[in-house]
Amino acid sequence: MKKKPFNEDGYSLIEAIMALMVIALVLVMLLTGLVFVNSIHDKAQINQKVAYNERYLNLFFQKQVLKSERIIVKHNRVYLQDLESPDSYYNFYQYSNGFLRRFKVDNTKFNLIGGGENSQFSDNIRSFALTLGPHNEIVLEYTLAVDGQSYQRKTTIQHGKTVEFLDKAY
Repeated sequence: MKKKPFNEDGYSLIEAIMALMVIALVLVMLLTGLVFVNSIHDKAQINQKVAYNERYLNLFFQKQVLKSERIIVKHNRVYLQDLESPDSYYNFYQYSNGFLRRFKVDNTKFNLIGGGENSQFSDNIRSFALTLGPHNEIVLEYTLAVDGQSYQRKTTIQHGKTVEFLDKAY
């Protein structure tokens, strides 16, 4: 009597399990890579928003400082010449109640004109200070809030202008 040959048409249980394990391993590696790439993409978008806001804010104040022929300091507040009417008005900036506000004053007695207006930067700013540094440079310090995270920044603007101190009462 002849023995029937072993049927080799299918796969053994061990081969099937090994194939499933390899497929599962490849899928886990693929999903991990996608999660990693997505987190890098999210961080890049946040960094781009912060950089855009920071650049816009710094360029605006740098332009206003450099276009000011006179920079005035009165009661530790920095006054910069208004960009639209530099011969008539000065501006100072103040952060309060969640808003960065620009206030206009006349150029003679520095009396307040109006109640101030919200600055175009008020959306992402959480703190703001425009001060004079030890060598009469303008120091701009602020905190930006982007996607729930805060980013503190400090910029120094060298201007080469004469700074006038008006601490006497008018």
